Amino acid sequence: MRPRLVVAAAWIALALAARVAGAMRGQEPTAGAPDRDPPTTFSRDIAPILFRSCAPCHRPGGAGPFPLLSYADARGRARQIREVTGRRFMPPWLPDRGAVPFRGDRRLSADEIERIRRWVTDGSVEGDPADLPAVPTFPAGWTLGTPDRIVDLPAPYELAAEGLDVYRNFVVPLRVSGERWVEAIELTTTAPRVLHHARAFVDRTPGARIADAQDPEPGFGGMVPASAESPDGILLGWTPGKVAARDTEGLAWRVDERTDLVVQLHMVPSGRPERVQVSLGLYFAAAPPQRRSFTLLLGNRDIDLAPGVAGIAVRDRYTLPVDVDVVGLYPHAHYLAREMTVAAERPEGTRTVLLHIPEWDFTWQDEYRFATPVGLSAGTVVSMEYVYDNSAENPRNPHVPPRAVAYGGRTTDEMAELAIQVALPDRAAAEILEAHHARWSAEQAVAYRKKRIAHDPDDFESHAAAGSGCLVLGRVDEAVDHLRAAARLHPADAEVRNNLGFALLAAGRVEDAIAQFEEALALSPDLAQAHRNLAQALTLAGRFDEAVAHHEREVALQPDSAEAHAAFGRALHAARRNAEAIAQLEDAARLAPEEPAYLRDLAWVLATGPGGGDMATTRAVALAERAVAATGRREIATLRVLAVAYARAGRFGDAATATRDALLLTPDGPEADALRREAERYEAERARHESGE
Repeated sequence: MRPRLVVAAAWIALALAARVAGAMRGQEPTAGAPDRDPPTTFSRDIAPILFRSCAPCHRPGGAGPFPLLSYADARGRARQIREVTGRRFMPPWLPDRGAVPFRGDRRLSADEIERIRRWVTDGSVEGDPADLPAVPTFPAGWTLGTPDRIVDLPAPYELAAEGLDVYRNFVVPLRVSGERWVEAIELTTTAPRVLHHARAFVDRTPGARIADAQDPEPGFGGMVPASAESPDGILLGWTPGKVAARDTEGLAWRVDERTDLVVQLHMVPSGRPERVQVSLGLYFAAAPPQRRSFTLLLGNRDIDLAPGVAGIAVRDRYTLPVDVDVVGLYPHAHYLAREMTVAAERPEGTRTVLLHIPEWDFTWQDEYRFATPVGLSAGTVVSMEYVYDNSAENPRNPHVPPRAVAYGGRTTDEMAELAIQVALPDRAAAEILEAHHARWSAEQAVAYRKKRIAHDPDDFESHAAAGSGCLVLGRVDEAVDHLRAAARLHPADAEVRNNLGFALLAAGRVEDAIAQFEEALALSPDLAQAHRNLAQALTLAGRFDEAVAHHEREVALQPDSAEAHAAFGRALHAARRNAEAIAQLEDAARLAPEEPAYLRDLAWVLATGPGGGDMATTRAVALAERAVAATGRREIATLRVLAVAYARAGRFGDAATATRDALLLTPDGPEADALRREAERYEAERARHESGE
């Protein structure tokens, strides 16, 4: 019996201790109940979560519909907070927390979600105000300080109170002087609650301005024109709560006096009319970028989603030809996508999941940048797999009942796209990747378009796209056939006529090409590319004066195009108008100082023109040396120009060395034989000068 008395005494002691502790908390414990952990409180447990992960949007002037900066704010919405965080609907962050962390990850941990659940279950207790962390403050102006350049949309956009989501593109001239490098961009808006997300591109042609001029409202609808691109391969995006950050990867992007920003806004009607204005702040870097960037585009247009079917997978994969560092990812699909996986399969057999989104939500698409760039070696296969649900059980299905859905640009169609921003060590690697990716993309496009044509032989867009892709692949006869079919289907399409002329020119059919270019210009007299192509065809036909006239017209249409000035300069040189040629090539080099081809062309004209003198020769050598340095001594044409410039300066030994460097790049064939003869001639000249002959 004595052991039982001991146990009873222990229970009495515990009960007394619990009663004393309860009295200290002002609570009467239930008789016989075991101790409980102290209740979860707002001040100690919940405020740190809300202040860090919710307040950037849920604050006065933020994108959230109500603030979450106090106990009163949170107490009134406690059940709602528990619901949306428990379903991971809030904070808006779609990726799983994987092996590779992202910068700015807003995802709550399982422990944080459980704390919120307990807090609401325990009665949403405030707790001791002394436990409350400092309430976050947000700058009234720019988070990174005063920008170096602030630009606004040319005019506000009047968003209707009701209706569908609005996608609108706005052209914003930067009007910078000279060349600058941007290391950060920040966006502010007068209407944060209706601005769902934004993307920014650059356009150094009139393409976006033309699209804007053709639309009577501010900006223009649809997709951005092909001339607008991610600046220097860098993804630029904004979403609610995203905090601007300065470049930390040495990947600042270039702007100059001819750069327009093209800002695409996704706006959501709020139930009342909204006047949407956006300001962009640009922060300039002190120096050019240390590395080069490129955006790889993966995707699959062969989408066929049968009604009522779930679990339909769409895939694509790309093998890297060079080493890269992956900086960020931008996945894109519409309402039927449910799951996304992006992975890297390295040559040694290891597989890394770069991104996994278990529950895709079109309304919260975002750009994801890695906390530390992910290095991938040449030979790595980057793959994407998107899984779609076209059943009635998909709550986001826009069709009731479900219907068949294929690829298309409308949100009720579907897409499967992935942009991958990578950093590269130098220009040579960037050029290899760009050429490889262009050819791979063309192969993908041609294969897809041929399937469409097999289904519908009169598909104009597919014939036009297949023709362009075949040109990239060097399949000239196929290109001509597809573009002829497109011209037959739409005889008044100037772009198709221009492309058909280019294909005929590539096939050596100069007179037929001239006829197509002239037809394109009859349909669209200001089509600058057709003027250039016609000029090149006329040059091949020996009609130099006519060629010069069309180059001159192109420059008038595109005064900020470096390539237009360069083409004009080459034509003037062919017409033996060297002084004018030099002026045009100098304009090209001024507009695009990083492009070695323009330095090379200018050096050639200076080195080979009559009566240039010592000053022209010295300048030709300097320009050619810069061009060779920029190409890493890997370009035969540039090395040959350097050799000619050295020879003009009497530096025959250096000329022979440059020629033999070029020979290393092509050791066999007719070009190699010509280079050997040139090197022997330069060496003979060097020997003759050294002997005093």
